[in-house]
Amino acid sequence: MSKERPTSAPANPASIRTAETVAHRFFRQQTDAASTKRNVRRWLVGAVWAGVLVPLLFYLRFGTVNSFGWGATVFFVAYCILAAIGTYFLVRPEYHTPVAVRHDWLDRIGAFWLVACAFGPFFGWVLTSVVSLSASNWRWVYGGRVGLCIGLPVLTALPMLRYARGKGAPIMLALLCGVTALSVWSGWNTLQDLRAGPTLRATTKTWRTAQPAEELYLPNTERMLTRE
Repeated sequence: MSKERPTSAPANPASIRTAETVAHRFFRQQTDAASTKRNVRRWLVGAVWAGVLVPLLFYLRFGTVNSFGWGATVFFVAYCILAAIGTYFLVRPEYHTPVAVRHDWLDRIGAFWLVACAFGPFFGWVLTSVVSLSASNWRWVYGGRVGLCIGLPVLTALPMLRYARGKGAPIMLALLCGVTALSVWSGWNTLQDLRAGPTLRATTKTWRTAQPAEELYLPNTERMLTRE
């Protein structure tokens, strides 16, 4: 009589083969115990180097580390840490989800989760950087950034919750929430300004007069709105 499958075992062994194929083909990594330990250590060391070198390069090139520089630093550090975690748990199937992949429309949405978390903040930053903010367009520009930085990552993360089951559920939830939170954090100040709106502050610049004037200012993102 065959033994019953443990509840923590993966429901679909093909997922293990897929993960091993990705490790071999894209990361050039072997999946034996010694290679796995060595690769995890390399990824973690890489995260430390990324956290030091990326802001240092920005400072040496531009004399400062702006929001894009810190965002790039977070991206590379998070990438290395996620690769280390994925490599570590690849050879530990007891931590894999026991839920079989359903290949439905929710899975198609969830498949873009990491892409949304990585590139949503980038394109959101590009949107608010290349467009000159004015009193007439700032709402849709900021709304676009909030959608890219917060809306898309949260939307694509929700279908992944149904796979957070079994022995590895706490780890899956921590990764899902942590990575999504990084993307949300990148657009949080923009969301605050979108909700509160601009304020008036005194400025030494003049507006068609020789007297001190007031300007529209978004305090959380420290951006000024031009008047049309």
